[in-house]
Amino acid sequence: ATPKVNMEGLSAALPFLSSDPDHLYDDEQLQQMVSVFIAHPMPVAKAVGDAARCEGNRGPLVKFGCARPLVDLLSENDDAKAQAARAIGNLCYDHPENRMEFHKLGAIRLLVSILASQEAAPTSTSNITTTPLERNVAGALANLASETPECQLEILQAGGVEYLLGVVVGGADEHSVAMAVRALMNLAEHEKAQEVIGSSDVVTAYYEMLTDTDSLPEPVVADVVSTLVTLARFQPNRLVMVDRCRAIAVLFKVVQQSVNEMKMEHDLDEPEGDPDDDGEQPIALAITDLLLSLLDDDNIKPSFILQNLHNEVLAFILHHAYLFERSQPVTPQLRLLQKVFRQLTKIVGVACINEQVSHAITSQLTSVLKLTTIIDPDMQLGSLLILGNLARADEQSVSLVEQGVHKSVFSMMVEFPNDQRVQQLAIGALRNFAIPVANRNRLTDDGIFPPTIRILSCPNQVLQFAAVHLLRTLTAGNVEAAQKFVNDGGMESLLLLVCGEGPNLEDEDEVNTGESSEKVKDLRVQYEATRYLVRLLADTKEGQDRERFTSRINEKLVTGIISLLLSPFSVLQEEGSFALAMLSLVRPEWILGNDDCLSSICSLIKSPTSTPKANLSVLSALHELGKAAGLQQLQDAGVADAVRSLASSKDPEVSASAVEILSYFK
Repeated sequence: ATPKVNMEGLSAALPFLSSDPDHLYDDEQLQQMVSVFIAHPMPVAKAVGDAARCEGNRGPLVKFGCARPLVDLLSENDDAKAQAARAIGNLCYDHPENRMEFHKLGAIRLLVSILASQEAAPTSTSNITTTPLERNVAGALANLASETPECQLEILQAGGVEYLLGVVVGGADEHSVAMAVRALMNLAEHEKAQEVIGSSDVVTAYYEMLTDTDSLPEPVVADVVSTLVTLARFQPNRLVMVDRCRAIAVLFKVVQQSVNEMKMEHDLDEPEGDPDDDGEQPIALAITDLLLSLLDDDNIKPSFILQNLHNEVLAFILHHAYLFERSQPVTPQLRLLQKVFRQLTKIVGVACINEQVSHAITSQLTSVLKLTTIIDPDMQLGSLLILGNLARADEQSVSLVEQGVHKSVFSMMVEFPNDQRVQQLAIGALRNFAIPVANRNRLTDDGIFPPTIRILSCPNQVLQFAAVHLLRTLTAGNVEAAQKFVNDGGMESLLLLVCGEGPNLEDEDEVNTGESSEKVKDLRVQYEATRYLVRLLADTKEGQDRERFTSRINEKLVTGIISLLLSPFSVLQEEGSFALAMLSLVRPEWILGNDDCLSSICSLIKSPTSTPKANLSVLSALHELGKAAGLQQLQDAGVADAVRSLASSKDPEVSASAVEILSYFK
């Protein structure tokens, strides 16, 4: 037998050993190390673990055969187990191939069984004297679980969650706790583990840890928060996370502590720095991500107003408004702090979707309005989200408009012309204000039309679409408001969109037609603009009101109707047909005087894809055109021949209307 190599003889057997953790050995040296290790596992296992700290040594060590002997050592005495676990952990760090090798050799179940065999009960919260063995085993499991689903699943199936939790709650050694927390964090990436961990006592233990973050190293707190963020992806976990330990309040306290630490670093930081490098994500920012994830659940939103938390958060944000002043030296920490407060403002806005929260925050309206004065686009977005959601309830919306809150939203829409996000949210908030009929006259009297009409001419379809929706809401059933829209020049801008001549309407988007992807024009804005115009015409009464509207319409409308009638999309054909029917009531001569329009009518009627709804609208228009002494023009354009194809339609209403129209030509 080969004589045992003791610590004194190790340097003689392996004279090239280095104490430098980053020392890269050549293949010959690593092969010799593995040979000696296979013959004399102890104490050479420590040398293998040391060498594995260098990334370049990990692959060759396993390739030369160190994996099996290390796994075998996991069944020996505690010292051997500890050294083997340490070496396995180092070899698996950032090395997917090595993880899979140890997974195949059964290392995971042996490692979990070591934790299971410890003296204390797995989930006991009593003090446990954590040994280097537990620390090394937890570290090995942490590295094995990193981004490797096969290893994660095996740890889960072996019962690793409860045994790792035993180290978390009872470990006297902060390094052991850190390793167990890291293992659970990596394990939580697996979907099945999210359910298992969420239903265990891990969440309770973690919230207890967060109530006293001063006693924990910052990396441990970061891993705890990261695990909670991951667990929140699994919806049932969210209620568990809130029901225990008043999670929202606990998490906000940690945010406050983290922000205070970041402020101190900001004061010491060098101005500017690398604008693209904010360093690692701070704990505060990770927790705001978690809070947003939790508040995504409607059942959790009411938790936000427990213990007056909504007032605390608003006060905390406003107390730090100075961080957005231009006089602040720009540092990486400042940029991170600003991100935290943008997220906190967004959290308040998301919580406001709940009626209880919304009512509570309305009582803090002065604080909310102060948020709108912070000159930062993302803070403006957050404050708009709050105000828009406060206006979702009609009674609150009326009260807010009576207090002039809409003017702050109106100002943001006007003052941020180059920020689509701010303008879009401002338009959405104003639309919420406009839903109660009682608010509409106040909004129009305060001059909402001119800037909204200008947005119709901006080169952005998203904003055009939102503006059309706002205008439709403002003028719905209100002839006076509609007339103000016309008088302020809105009809001209609207007609450009109806005719497909508005800015950005020539952009092409890829549309899946079911058979293949092809490039087609995005006509959503044109469609909505046409619907709005038709609604304006339909809402006006006969006589003077309608004449007032049509005096601002020109024959360009016919061009827009033609493009809709010839569209390959049935919804656009139907809106175009309805617009044709409405126009035939007020300006039949525009239709009769346009050969292209008459031709498009014939094409639509003959199309096999034309819907009954579109056909009925066209036939209604033909009825009015016939009354306007246009029968001969219709006959010459071939309309009568086209209508005959509808006389045999399977739709009885279409068929009856077609027969009636044909009787005019006899």
